[in-house]
Amino acid sequence: MNSTPSTVVYVNKVHLDDALPAVNFTLFNAIGLALAGADTHLFVQVWQDYPDGTGWLKKFGFNDPLSLSIHQIPDRRFFGIKSNQWFYLRTFRAIRKLHKSKPVSAVISRDPGALPYLVRLKKRLGIPVFYQPHNFYLDLSLQPDINPKNATKYHRLETTYLPGVDGLLCLQEAQADWYRRYLPDQQVVASRPGLVSHRFSDQDRLKNPLIGYSGSLQLKKGIRVLLQALRLLHDRGRKVPLVLIGGRNSDEIIPVQEEIATLGLTNAVTITGWIPFPEVEAWLDQVTIGVLPLTTGFYNQYLTAPNKLFDYLSHGIPVVASDLPSVRDFFPDGVPGDLVPPDDSHALAAALESLLNNPDQYNFAKDRSRQLALQYHWKNQGAIMLGHLTQLILKKSAHV
Repeated sequence: MNSTPSTVVYVNKVHLDDALPAVNFTLFNAIGLALAGADTHLFVQVWQDYPDGTGWLKKFGFNDPLSLSIHQIPDRRFFGIKSNQWFYLRTFRAIRKLHKSKPVSAVISRDPGALPYLVRLKKRLGIPVFYQPHNFYLDLSLQPDINPKNATKYHRLETTYLPGVDGLLCLQEAQADWYRRYLPDQQVVASRPGLVSHRFSDQDRLKNPLIGYSGSLQLKKGIRVLLQALRLLHDRGRKVPLVLIGGRNSDEIIPVQEEIATLGLTNAVTITGWIPFPEVEAWLDQVTIGVLPLTTGFYNQYLTAPNKLFDYLSHGIPVVASDLPSVRDFFPDGVPGDLVPPDDSHALAAALESLLNNPDQYNFAKDRSRQLALQYHWKNQGAIMLGHLTQLILKKSAHV
């Protein structure tokens, strides 16, 4: 194939109506491919479908028509069994049908469970297939804290089927390097995600400062370190409030509330819970500094591409983040704020205080954040991903 892929399919078993970061990532990735000009088909599960897929786009503020078709596969149980295999069977049957009427240029999935179906599709119909990993299961000894049940299954799937796909679209270079190390004969590229919109404000956010965090409230995401840093700021007389934009359920929220109470910060911290996207945007409009306090650990160091980073950039918000390879990869020309050692509440507090106390430093970081928002818009990242697909397909065909 000598031209950019014209019809691209993206598959994810996620339920679009679940409160998960994967929902945003999946929908935004599909939107990015569509914005870049591909006729894009997104296959996902739903608990309750909209009359048509445009309802999902409107939930995220998209009212303009896109070359994006959202194929909603209702969650079903057959023979009393709940399994994602039903989703994959129905989805790949639909892809084969689509291919007969409109040749499919490429199929992408982030699901390890989809790998057997991808390889089978490639063998039967010759459609190029790609895996977009969101973890790393080739060597489970690197993540001793990972869920052993799913990890063992995913290890088998990646080990068995990754040699049979046309390439891997990793989230950033740190992750790509690990796959290259274990799969030296496979094509691996870093095809970074992005953001779908930006809304910059000229208001003086230093006047009424608000520290912000968006996303999952799992303690491994660094919430405890952030709260400890806030306590340090308050002890120094900098009684800035904090909003935690997220919290999927009580299992996440209650431990954080207990930590907040222990630190005596009950009146200083707001937890929004998992709220609709327009409400997330409204909170981000008020945030002065966005925090990405990832702790150490293999996943955070090498595998993640946090949605929250793009939340902050989309509003031109300066960022204070943990200094990890996975994070540095997105800032080759300098961070729009500061990088601090992970798990270090004192360093985090100092970085926050420095930005809050120095308008010139803050405004420089704000301008840099806006520049990165324009750079990482999904229209650009979608075009880059389509370019990667073209290159990988051409290289693969040259070796056949």
